[in-house]
Amino acid sequence: MTARRALASTSAIALLTAVATPALAQPQQDDVTVLDEIVVQSQRIAQEDALANYRRSDAIANYVAADDVGQFVDQNVAESLSRLPGVSITRDQGEGRFVSVRGVPPGLSTVTINGMRIGTPEAGDRAVPLDVIPAGSIDLLEIVKVPTPDMPGDAVGGAIDVRSGSPFDESRRQNFRYRVEGSYAELSEDWSPDLRLNFSDVFSLSGGAPDFGVSAGVNFVDRNFQSDNIEAVYDFNDDLGDDVFVIEEIDARKYFVNRERFGANLNLEYRPSGEDTFYANGLFSRFKDAETRQRSGFVFADGEVTAVEGDTVTWSDIPEDAFRRRIRFRTKEQETFALSAGGEHVRGLWTIEYQLGHSITDENVADEVEGRFENDVSGGTANVTYGRGIPSFTIDNPGYLDNANYVLDRAVIAPIFVDDNDTNLTLDVTRADAFMPGLTIKAGLDYRTKDKDSDPGEAELRDVPDARLDQFTSSGFNYPFHPLGDGISSGAFVDFFNQGGFAERPQDAAENLVLLDAEDFQATEDVTAGYLMGTWDNGPWRVIAGARVENTQFDADGNQLTFDENGDLSLSSRSVSTDYTNVLPGVHVRYEPTPDLVIRAAWSNTIARPSFSDISPRAEINTEDLEIEAGNPELDPYESANLDLMIDWYAGSGSVVSFGVFSKDIDGFIVERNFQDDAEFPGFDVTRPVNGTEASIRGLEFNVQQDLGVWSGAMQGLLVGANLTLLDSEFTVDGRSDTFSLPQTAEETANLYVGYERGGFSGRLSYAFRGEYLEEIGDDENFDLFVRDSQQLDFTASYRITPAVEVLFEAQNLLNDPLELYQGEERYTFQFEEYGRTFAVGLKGRF
Repeated sequence: MTARRALASTSAIALLTAVATPALAQPQQDDVTVLDEIVVQSQRIAQEDALANYRRSDAIANYVAADDVGQFVDQNVAESLSRLPGVSITRDQGEGRFVSVRGVPPGLSTVTINGMRIGTPEAGDRAVPLDVIPAGSIDLLEIVKVPTPDMPGDAVGGAIDVRSGSPFDESRRQNFRYRVEGSYAELSEDWSPDLRLNFSDVFSLSGGAPDFGVSAGVNFVDRNFQSDNIEAVYDFNDDLGDDVFVIEEIDARKYFVNRERFGANLNLEYRPSGEDTFYANGLFSRFKDAETRQRSGFVFADGEVTAVEGDTVTWSDIPEDAFRRRIRFRTKEQETFALSAGGEHVRGLWTIEYQLGHSITDENVADEVEGRFENDVSGGTANVTYGRGIPSFTIDNPGYLDNANYVLDRAVIAPIFVDDNDTNLTLDVTRADAFMPGLTIKAGLDYRTKDKDSDPGEAELRDVPDARLDQFTSSGFNYPFHPLGDGISSGAFVDFFNQGGFAERPQDAAENLVLLDAEDFQATEDVTAGYLMGTWDNGPWRVIAGARVENTQFDADGNQLTFDENGDLSLSSRSVSTDYTNVLPGVHVRYEPTPDLVIRAAWSNTIARPSFSDISPRAEINTEDLEIEAGNPELDPYESANLDLMIDWYAGSGSVVSFGVFSKDIDGFIVERNFQDDAEFPGFDVTRPVNGTEASIRGLEFNVQQDLGVWSGAMQGLLVGANLTLLDSEFTVDGRSDTFSLPQTAEETANLYVGYERGGFSGRLSYAFRGEYLEEIGDDENFDLFVRDSQQLDFTASYRITPAVEVLFEAQNLLNDPLELYQGEERYTFQFEEYGRTFAVGLKGRF
């Protein structure tokens, strides 16, 4: 199957026939009542669609299909993909955003839309946020875990393709689909709208059979929500004579967020003959995040430890300015515009495919301002209990809760501007029955160029007008971890800031210039690739073998941060350049010994290029906390050698049992290291990326899906599924004798769902589990950061009143699962953030 043909979905009835064994398919074909209800039972159609694509795939891959009104059970692409075996996600304010495949960090997988590579609006990362892609017109999500040689080789984790359906699909002709709902956020107690509209139809340009198709969609979400956060800092203290590991600082944070998403897409397809296809696809997405953060900081370490009794430390003589309050407002806007065009031509045994694509992504944060206030009335003594999870504390002076006791110290502005432009061109030529019957030869060229301009910055304005915090006081709010006193109005502070009177002090001018420019870089990356691949079919066997060659040229202009002999900061320009070539051979074998058993095996080689912020000359400095994050232009790319085996048994219609094992050996794995005694930046905690020694991942995957609708009685209408992935990863770094699991690699992931469909009702209860993982490696085990395991329980239900009207109800995060990090040991909570539950009601349908 050619790449373009794979984009066209088969009709629902054909999909059922494709995956069913003859013994189980015949009763469904004879039972007219069941076939009539298939149109209603959306989960079943989606499951059949995904399994049909999985069964006929040559590569080791997984799929998620939309239901019969073009909707997914989950709210966005990332959350839908998280239901697949070996897939986990990272969340932003509780929403799925980035996808990790088989424990590999998100930036080490590729993301395409209908085969076209898109950029990312993130400042320096390669990870594509999958919540910015419009979901309403998506028909199929694919993760190829082991790419074949005709696919880009920078896929250590995998290759994610988001596909829209062809308007020529029978199920989409003259199709208008809609979804309207309101969601309720538990913490904010606010309702938010969600609207999705999609249209598809075919026409005749020649006066004969339809030869031109169009599909289009728009979606809009406007969501208000809150989150509660507490963070802590731990370190060794010798005030009592001996080093004691104590808690030194606590930050209490409350977030108020308004998040808007708007997306639109247009797909055009022209089929002048059965041998020629032309297409053009356009996508636009806008993500706007208006966030207020209220923060109370307690810097106990400015005082002195006078007692440690069990898990309680007493800090005395804490000065008044160690109690701090901050109010920050910023609006983050991210836009993605992508346009691609291509064609496919079949001439006898020859097939030619080509595609030209261009994407523009950007991020703008033009209005970020934070007001920093310090207590100037009185200090105090604090008793802090730690080592039992979330820390707690008491302070003998209740004045720390009174806004009137805080004076404006400074304002901090932090603008961010990022532009990312991607252009890619592909050409593939296929010859069937080349040299001998059953042998297909495919060759192609792939050129991609990326220009990224990243301009984040920060400046401190310490010449400020007289102001006290109580003039910005707002009503209080719920916060579960500790009393925070009065609220702070971000709107009132922003209005005050915009009136003027804020300026930098003369002595801060040089440092502000460094803070604004030190992180900036402009980078260009050109990748030129070619491949040759052969596919040999012989009875139950299919063997794919070939090699891909990729040349990478990278150039970046940035800045070098240095301290002179007086300790003053200075900045100088720096340019870097790298050029390297990778040869990536691969062999895939597919064996089908019986009609219901498929065995796949693969040996492959893949790479991943360092992120732009990691390899570019840049530095982020926090002079208040004495912290620096620096790039490392000496980084080498990741190189991975992979072995995979997957066995699938198709137990009946809509059913599969899969078992797989895989291995990845990765050279040059890049990890963030924290150095507290860095020779280049003495006195600062320095974090920079480094190439570690060889890393390895060994894994087991198990997946079962069963459609119990083929049975009668009480089990009829049930769909069940479960998957489990177990990983064993190892990694070492210079300077540490420990053996680590790979950073950002959860070694256990699991999913379980139970669905029920009968008549017009459709419901699903879904559970997802992700084990804990290492987030950051410190100087020693006391400073390593870990993300605790997480679990999510969601429920969705709908009832179809008429073919055009379906009512729906959804409940997300029913377990109120938080984000939790710990430092060194599980009992030392480093960060705890909770988001609350979300409920939604609405209508959807098609006509």
